[in-house]
Amino acid sequence: MAIEPQFELDRIDRRIIECLLENASFSNAEIADRVGLTAAPLSRRLARLYNSGIIRQAVIIDAARVGLGLQAYVEITLDRTTPQVGDRFIQMVARLPEVVEIHAVAGDFDFLLKISVRDMADYKRLIWQEFDQLAEIKTIRSTMVFDSPKISYGHLPE
Repeated sequence: MAIEPQFELDRIDRRIIECLLENASFSNAEIADRVGLTAAPLSRRLARLYNSGIIRQAVIIDAARVGLGLQAYVEITLDRTTPQVGDRFIQMVARLPEVVEIHAVAGDFDFLLKISVRDMADYKRLIWQEFDQLAEIKTIRSTMVFDSPKISYGHLPE
């Protein structure tokens, strides 16, 4: 996988991103005031940051508040690690709404999934009924999340 060229961020770009990381619901007027710009230059900078892919907009759901009381990280080891098998696995699990993150990793297992379900019975259904259909899976290892005292969606390198 080729790494795209690094996008140069100046001091104002960094301050805009820091404001959004602090509170993504800041209005453009609040961000402009905090970084010392007027509305038009801020809008141009935000458009450039979004268009370049540096920042993305997303909706974050509080899982517990919508009845998804169990989160787990699931380590998956595949029977074979060929690109075709990996791609098929990704396609299969990506269609499951309970799978909220898929990470291809290097190490003792092949994929790390984040799962969000109602409860242990719902988790059991997912593993026994949905994952059981994936012949590529050699092993499944689960780690249940008790609490998430810090969740960050990125930071800027120094």
